[in-house]
Amino acid sequence: MQTKIRIENLTVRYSDGTESLRGISLELYANQINVLFGPSGGGKSTLLRTLNRLNDQADVVTQTGRVLLDDEDIMAPGYDVIRLRRRVGIVFARPVPLPMTIYQNITYGLELAGIRDRQRLDTAAERSLKQAALWDEVGNRLHDPAHALSGGQQQRLCLARSLALQPEVILLDEPTSGLDPISTGKVEQTLQDLKATYTIVIVPHSIQQAARVADWAAFFLQGELVECGPRDQMFTNPSDKRTDEYITGRFG
Repeated sequence: MQTKIRIENLTVRYSDGTESLRGISLELYANQINVLFGPSGGGKSTLLRTLNRLNDQADVVTQTGRVLLDDEDIMAPGYDVIRLRRRVGIVFARPVPLPMTIYQNITYGLELAGIRDRQRLDTAAERSLKQAALWDEVGNRLHDPAHALSGGQQQRLCLARSLALQPEVILLDEPTSGLDPISTGKVEQTLQDLKATYTIVIVPHSIQQAARVADWAAFFLQGELVECGPRDQMFTNPSDKRTDEYITGRFG
Protein backbone atom coordinates (compact mmCIF):
# COMPACT_ATOMS: atom_id res chain seq x y z
CA MET A 1 0.00 0.00 0.00
CA GLN A 2 1.14 3.53 -0.75
CA THR A 3 1.39 5.92 2.18
CA LYS A 4 -0.59 9.12 1.54
CA ILE A 5 -0.34 10.70 5.01
CA ARG A 6 2.37 10.07 7.60
CA ILE A 7 1.80 11.34 11.15
CA GLU A 8 4.91 11.56 13.30
CA ASN A 9 4.80 11.97 17.09
CA LEU A 10 1.74 14.27 17.04
CA THR A 11 0.62 15.76 20.36
CA VAL A 12 -2.33 18.14 20.67
CA ARG A 13 -3.31 19.88 23.91
CA TYR A 14 -6.24 22.31 24.36
CA SER A 15 -6.35 25.46 26.47
CA ASP A 16 -8.35 23.74 29.23
CA GLY A 17 -5.43 21.38 29.78
CA THR A 18 -6.97 18.45 27.91
CA GLU A 19 -4.37 16.41 26.04
CA SER A 20 -6.45 15.14 23.15
CA LEU A 21 -3.62 13.33 21.34
CA ARG A 22 -0.39 12.05 22.82
CA GLY A 23 2.60 11.13 20.69
CA ILE A 24 0.65 9.69 17.75
CA SER A 25 2.59 8.10 14.90
CA LEU A 26 0.48 6.59 12.16
CA GLU A 27 0.39 6.02 8.41
CA LEU A 28 -2.77 6.44 6.32
CA TYR A 29 -2.89 4.79 2.93
CA ALA A 30 -3.90 5.92 -0.55
CA ASN A 31 -7.01 4.37 -2.15
CA GLN A 32 -8.01 2.76 1.13
CA ILE A 33 -10.74 3.41 3.67
CA ASN A 34 -8.72 4.29 6.76
CA VAL A 35 -10.90 3.99 9.89
CA LEU A 36 -10.17 5.75 13.19
CA PHE A 37 -12.26 4.10 15.90
CA GLY A 38 -12.60 3.95 19.66
CA PRO A 39 -14.65 5.38 22.54
CA SER A 40 -15.74 9.01 22.64
CA GLY A 41 -12.99 11.33 23.81
CA GLY A 42 -10.18 9.29 22.33
CA GLY A 43 -8.89 12.05 20.06
CA LYS A 44 -10.22 10.75 16.73
CA SER A 45 -12.02 13.93 15.68
CA THR A 46 -9.08 16.05 16.81
CA LEU A 47 -6.82 14.02 14.54
CA LEU A 48 -9.26 14.38 11.66
CA ARG A 49 -9.35 18.17 12.11
CA THR A 50 -5.56 18.27 12.28
CA LEU A 51 -5.31 16.71 8.84
CA ASN A 52 -6.71 19.82 7.15
CA ARG A 53 -5.68 22.34 9.82
CA LEU A 54 -9.15 23.04 11.20
CA ASN A 55 -7.50 22.93 14.62
CA ASP A 56 -5.98 26.28 13.70
CA GLN A 57 -9.41 27.70 14.61
CA ALA A 58 -9.71 25.84 17.94
CA ASP A 59 -8.34 26.54 21.43
CA VAL A 60 -5.15 24.55 20.88
CA VAL A 61 -2.21 25.67 23.00
CA THR A 62 0.24 22.88 22.14
CA GLN A 63 0.61 21.09 18.84
CA THR A 64 3.85 19.28 18.19
CA GLY A 65 4.98 16.68 15.70
CA ARG A 66 4.68 16.46 11.94
CA VAL A 67 1.91 15.58 9.49
CA LEU A 68 3.23 14.74 6.04
CA LEU A 69 0.93 14.76 3.03
CA ASP A 70 2.88 13.27 0.12
CA ASP A 71 6.04 14.08 2.13
CA GLU A 72 5.08 17.76 2.58
CA ASP A 73 4.77 18.86 6.22
CA ILE A 74 1.36 20.53 6.41
CA MET A 75 2.19 21.81 9.92
CA ALA A 76 5.22 23.78 8.71
CA PRO A 77 5.12 27.58 9.09
CA GLY A 78 4.00 29.18 5.86
CA TYR A 79 2.28 26.10 4.47
CA ASP A 80 -0.58 27.19 2.20
CA VAL A 81 -3.69 26.24 4.22
CA ILE A 82 -6.10 27.22 1.44
CA ARG A 83 -4.29 24.86 -0.92
CA LEU A 84 -4.35 22.17 1.77
CA ARG A 85 -8.12 22.40 2.18
CA ARG A 86 -8.57 21.99 -1.55
CA ARG A 87 -6.46 18.82 -1.36
CA VAL A 88 -8.11 17.52 1.83
CA GLY A 89 -11.91 17.89 2.04
CA ILE A 90 -14.03 17.17 5.11
CA VAL A 91 -17.63 16.07 5.69
CA PHE A 92 -19.13 16.39 9.18
CA ALA A 93 -21.71 14.37 11.09
CA ARG A 94 -24.51 16.87 10.60
CA PRO A 95 -25.17 17.77 6.96
CA VAL A 96 -25.29 21.53 6.47
CA PRO A 97 -26.34 22.35 2.92
CA LEU A 98 -25.97 25.97 1.91
CA PRO A 99 -29.24 27.95 1.66
CA MET A 100 -29.14 27.63 -2.11
CA THR A 101 -30.23 25.24 -4.82
CA ILE A 102 -28.77 21.75 -5.17
CA TYR A 103 -26.75 22.93 -8.17
CA GLN A 104 -25.43 26.03 -6.40
CA ASN A 105 -24.33 23.93 -3.43
CA ILE A 106 -22.05 21.99 -5.76
CA THR A 107 -20.71 24.92 -7.78
CA TYR A 108 -20.28 27.43 -4.95
CA GLY A 109 -16.71 26.39 -4.06
CA LEU A 110 -15.70 26.24 -7.71
CA GLU A 111 -17.01 29.74 -8.32
CA LEU A 112 -15.10 30.99 -5.28
CA ALA A 113 -12.01 29.47 -6.89
CA GLY A 114 -12.65 31.63 -9.95
CA ILE A 115 -14.36 29.14 -12.27
CA ARG A 116 -17.16 30.83 -14.22
CA ASP A 117 -17.46 28.73 -17.36
CA ARG A 118 -20.96 27.19 -17.29
CA GLN A 119 -19.97 24.04 -19.13
CA ARG A 120 -17.20 23.32 -16.61
CA LEU A 121 -19.60 23.96 -13.73
CA ASP A 122 -22.28 21.72 -15.27
CA THR A 123 -19.75 18.94 -15.83
CA ALA A 124 -18.42 19.22 -12.27
CA ALA A 125 -21.93 19.16 -10.81
CA GLU A 126 -22.91 16.03 -12.72
CA ARG A 127 -19.60 14.27 -12.01
CA SER A 128 -19.62 14.93 -8.27
CA LEU A 129 -23.30 14.07 -7.84
CA LYS A 130 -22.73 10.78 -9.65
CA GLN A 131 -19.69 10.05 -7.47
CA ALA A 132 -21.82 10.68 -4.39
CA ALA A 133 -24.55 8.34 -5.73
CA LEU A 134 -27.06 11.20 -5.83
CA TRP A 135 -27.40 12.05 -9.52
CA ASP A 136 -30.17 9.54 -10.25
CA GLU A 137 -32.25 11.03 -7.42
CA VAL A 138 -31.77 14.75 -8.08
CA GLY A 139 -30.44 15.11 -11.64
CA ASN A 140 -33.80 16.33 -12.92
CA ARG A 141 -34.34 18.91 -10.16
CA LEU A 142 -30.97 20.58 -9.69
CA HIS A 143 -32.56 23.98 -9.20
CA ASP A 144 -34.74 22.90 -6.28
CA PRO A 145 -33.69 24.15 -2.83
CA ALA A 146 -31.17 21.86 -1.15
CA HIS A 147 -33.01 21.99 2.18
CA ALA A 148 -35.90 20.08 0.58
CA LEU A 149 -33.74 16.94 0.35
CA SER A 150 -33.96 14.16 2.92
CA GLY A 151 -31.29 13.86 5.60
CA GLY A 152 -29.50 11.09 3.74
CA GLN A 153 -29.60 13.03 0.50
CA GLN A 154 -28.30 16.15 2.23
CA GLN A 155 -25.35 14.19 3.58
CA ARG A 156 -24.51 12.88 0.12
CA LEU A 157 -24.92 16.42 -1.23
CA CYS A 158 -22.32 17.63 1.27
CA LEU A 159 -20.04 14.82 0.11
CA ALA A 160 -20.64 15.84 -3.51
CA ARG A 161 -19.85 19.47 -2.62
CA SER A 162 -16.48 18.33 -1.31
CA LEU A 163 -15.87 16.10 -4.35
CA ALA A 164 -16.57 18.98 -6.74
CA LEU A 165 -13.18 20.46 -5.82
CA GLN A 166 -11.52 17.11 -6.66
CA PRO A 167 -9.57 16.70 -3.42
CA GLU A 168 -7.00 13.97 -2.93
CA VAL A 169 -8.21 13.03 0.55
CA ILE A 170 -11.74 12.94 1.98
CA LEU A 171 -12.19 13.15 5.76
CA LEU A 172 -15.53 12.05 7.25
CA ASP A 173 -16.49 12.59 10.90
CA GLU A 174 -19.37 10.21 11.77
CA PRO A 175 -21.08 10.97 8.45
CA THR A 176 -23.99 8.57 9.01
CA SER A 177 -24.67 9.13 12.72
CA GLY A 178 -28.08 10.73 12.05
CA LEU A 179 -29.15 8.60 9.10
CA ASP A 180 -31.52 5.67 8.73
CA PRO A 181 -30.12 2.23 7.76
CA ILE A 182 -30.95 2.58 4.06
CA SER A 183 -29.25 5.97 3.76
CA THR A 184 -26.31 4.66 5.80
CA GLY A 185 -25.93 1.76 3.39
CA LYS A 186 -25.90 4.12 0.41
CA VAL A 187 -23.18 6.28 1.97
CA GLU A 188 -21.08 3.22 2.84
CA GLN A 189 -21.37 1.84 -0.69
CA THR A 190 -20.44 5.25 -2.08
CA LEU A 191 -17.25 5.22 -0.01
CA GLN A 192 -16.33 1.78 -1.37
CA ASP A 193 -16.68 3.17 -4.89
CA LEU A 194 -14.79 6.39 -4.15
CA LYS A 195 -11.70 4.74 -2.70
CA ALA A 196 -10.56 3.80 -6.21
CA THR A 197 -9.93 7.52 -6.78
CA TYR A 198 -9.52 9.05 -3.32
CA THR A 199 -7.88 8.42 0.02
CA ILE A 200 -10.63 8.15 2.64
CA VAL A 201 -10.24 8.69 6.38
CA ILE A 202 -13.38 8.13 8.44
CA VAL A 203 -14.42 8.25 12.07
CA PRO A 204 -17.38 5.82 12.03
CA HIS A 205 -20.39 6.20 14.30
CA SER A 206 -20.26 2.60 15.56
CA ILE A 207 -17.92 -0.35 15.91
CA GLN A 208 -20.15 -2.28 13.51
CA GLN A 209 -19.69 0.35 10.83
CA ALA A 210 -15.94 0.38 11.45
CA ALA A 211 -15.77 -3.36 10.81
CA ARG A 212 -17.94 -3.08 7.67
CA VAL A 213 -16.09 -0.33 5.84
CA ALA A 214 -12.45 -0.50 6.97
CA ASP A 215 -9.53 -1.54 4.82
CA TRP A 216 -7.12 -0.28 7.49
CA ALA A 217 -8.08 0.61 11.05
CA ALA A 218 -6.55 2.38 14.05
CA PHE A 219 -7.88 2.09 17.62
CA PHE A 220 -7.68 5.17 19.84
CA LEU A 221 -8.19 5.27 23.60
CA GLN A 222 -7.88 8.43 25.73
CA GLY A 223 -5.56 10.18 23.31
CA GLU A 224 -3.35 7.16 22.70
CA LEU A 225 -3.02 5.10 19.54
CA VAL A 226 -3.35 1.58 20.92
CA GLU A 227 -2.77 -0.35 17.69
CA CYS A 228 -3.47 -0.31 13.98
CA GLY A 229 -3.62 -2.84 11.18
CA PRO A 230 -5.71 -4.33 8.36
CA ARG A 231 -9.40 -4.96 8.99
CA ASP A 232 -9.23 -8.74 9.47
CA GLN A 233 -6.49 -8.42 12.06
CA MET A 234 -8.06 -5.54 13.97
CA PHE A 235 -11.59 -6.92 14.21
CA THR A 236 -10.95 -10.66 14.52
CA ASN A 237 -7.50 -11.01 16.07
CA PRO A 238 -6.29 -7.76 17.68
CA SER A 239 -2.98 -7.89 19.49
CA ASP A 240 -3.89 -5.60 22.39
CA LYS A 241 -6.33 -6.71 25.09
CA ARG A 242 -7.92 -3.26 25.22
CA THR A 243 -8.82 -3.44 21.52
CA ASP A 244 -10.36 -6.86 21.98
CA GLU A 245 -12.39 -5.71 24.98
CA TYR A 246 -13.69 -2.70 23.06
CA ILE A 247 -14.73 -4.52 19.90
CA THR A 248 -16.43 -7.26 21.95
CA GLY A 249 -18.43 -4.68 23.89
CA ARG A 250 -16.87 -5.04 27.33
CA PHE A 251 -16.47 -1.26 27.55
CA GLY A 252 -17.16 1.86 25.52
